[in-house]
Amino acid sequence: MEADGPEVRAYIAALVRMGAPEVPGPPALAVPAGTAAEVTAVTRRLALRALPDRQRRPEPTPRLLAVARGLVVDVHPCAPGWTVAERERLAGWVAVLIEHRGEDGVQELVRELCREPGREGPGRDGPGREIDGD
Repeated sequence: MEADGPEVRAYIAALVRMGAPEVPGPPALAVPAGTAAEVTAVTRRLALRALPDRQRRPEPTPRLLAVARGLVVDVHPCAPGWTVAERERLAGWVAVLIEHRGEDGVQELVRELCREPGREGPGRDGPGREIDGD
């Protein structure tokens, strides 16, 4: 079989159609359950706070969208229940956060998602930059 031959492509396509098996154990992203809207709201707030003052409308870098999906969106324990549109919206905000804060931004996001509801702390319901739309 050639490495890039039709048999290999057919085999890989079959594997993709099968989907990834569920693996027992803790989720890859150890955060509590949440709706896509809740997770997106937290991510958006952190991403907007990370933007330089001169940037009014954030646009995710296309190459970071795959990173955002792989590191955060697809490994969230509730992601299988979200729509494709919800996952893509979240991936866009995660990509903006990664672009401006890197791994520190992802770690801050995990900390924020793990906070107890209603508990105030740095960055929780504090002043932030707002833009029109999302």
